[in-house]
Amino acid sequence: MEDILNNRRPGIEKACDYILRAIDSQRFDRELPSIRALADAANVSFVTMWKAVAHLRKKGAVISAEKGRAISPVYKNSKPRIAQTLPAGGPVKDVAPNNSFWVRIKAQIKKDILNGRYSYGALLPSCKELQHFYNASYPTMKKTLNALVSEGAVITHRNGFMVPALTTNPNSRVVAIGCGWEDGKIWVDYQDKNYFRILESECIRLNIALDVVVYFRQNGRLCFIHSATRLPYRLTNDDILGIAYVVANLEINPEEVLRKLLPLKKPISVLDVVGGWKIPAFSNERRTVQFFTVTASIQPARQVARYLLSRGHRSIAFISPFHKALWSNKRLEGVLEIFSEAGYPKGVKSLVLDNYAYQWDYLHNPETSEDLRSLISQYNEWKKNTRIKFFKKFGNISYSIAKYLTEWNCASGEIYQKMVPLFNKALKDTTVTAWLMANDYSATLALDYLKEKQIAVPERVAMIAFDNTLDAMEYQLTSYDFNNTGIVNIMLRYIISPSASPATGRNEIIEVEGSIVERRSTLRI
Repeated sequence: MEDILNNRRPGIEKACDYILRAIDSQRFDRELPSIRALADAANVSFVTMWKAVAHLRKKGAVISAEKGRAISPVYKNSKPRIAQTLPAGGPVKDVAPNNSFWVRIKAQIKKDILNGRYSYGALLPSCKELQHFYNASYPTMKKTLNALVSEGAVITHRNGFMVPALTTNPNSRVVAIGCGWEDGKIWVDYQDKNYFRILESECIRLNIALDVVVYFRQNGRLCFIHSATRLPYRLTNDDILGIAYVVANLEINPEEVLRKLLPLKKPISVLDVVGGWKIPAFSNERRTVQFFTVTASIQPARQVARYLLSRGHRSIAFISPFHKALWSNKRLEGVLEIFSEAGYPKGVKSLVLDNYAYQWDYLHNPETSEDLRSLISQYNEWKKNTRIKFFKKFGNISYSIAKYLTEWNCASGEIYQKMVPLFNKALKDTTVTAWLMANDYSATLALDYLKEKQIAVPERVAMIAFDNTLDAMEYQLTSYDFNNTGIVNIMLRYIISPSASPATGRNEIIEVEGSIVERRSTLRI
């Protein structure tokens, strides 16, 4: 960038810097916005921006498109990327570069509706606000909105436009299903329980009853019980609108659960959180099931990689204690892809532990497992010899103790010890300017390590992770937010109104776009 901006006047330098940073962070699609829109965004005059674009074209940073009017960004040591957008009713795919500007804006607005930027039943911003946000002229935005109305994606309301509300029968209910225990507790970690909490909040907002149901195996038979009453649940209930199945645990093969659900002929939204299992072929025979994903996708890692490049990080360390898991592999794959495209194929140093997929995998240490079994055995013996009346005062203490022991055993101690050599190796590489941690949990261990070593973050090394948990907020950690509310909204939309939901091909998985929550760990100091 320095050679491009060399010997330029301040206004043109500012305009060039704005365009180059936007290209580096992949903010623009294949074509840059209009000169006027760029000038407004960079807070420079039209003439200054025109001169800046002409200068960048001369230097080869941007090129003229076939029609001679549009300008396309060119990435260092790589070919121009084709814009990624969301076609009408489908997941993210590449589109041809000759699509007109208004078609791409229409696709982006539909994508933003799916992502939860515009809520169902809520007014869209004014046409003027939309023009500014999407860098479009009034005629282009008007044409886009009219097209969205004709497709039913938005409706006219007084002098504006709104996203149509989802309506249901007052007696309707949705069933949320997850792997659990005989006592009705869902056997997932805190992060995955968040999906059920958001489902509950959204159902309350839409005035829909929600039944949380857990499944488990008993005497070789798959059982479904209500999480609150602990009684067998009748999935054939006529009031059930559909089912939200959250696959966050592979204790029981999800295919077996789907075989039980598909004959109900109800809309089924399947959220794949863990990855590692393929969409069963038999589900293609039933058009009542739609698959969604969040953490098992490659897209978030690509977005994080672009963010790091836009902040000037050309050499980073990817560190994961759970690299046996598919989601960890996907994150490394996405980062490697973007760094390679940007001209830095050796810019990502992989430091991973690939024998572990989950925290509880670290329990396989024989010594630790023996201590744990001994403690649980002593507890069970005490429970057997204690009067029932006394025991009931503590509620479901067996589940609480087992869960506490598991989390305690899988947390800092053993994982931290195994990660220290990875941290040491990352520190020895003086070219590395940022650590990309596989998730927030591993990032907190890394931050504790750096604090102990008196290594300043972000002054000495920046850090970013995935999940955007409460820990990320407390540690001031920049983290990728998977937009859990957005994915839950689109899952509910499919259940309530399958015909109005994205129409995907067989074996296609829908995902929504998340965002990076920037905190101190990556800020420029």
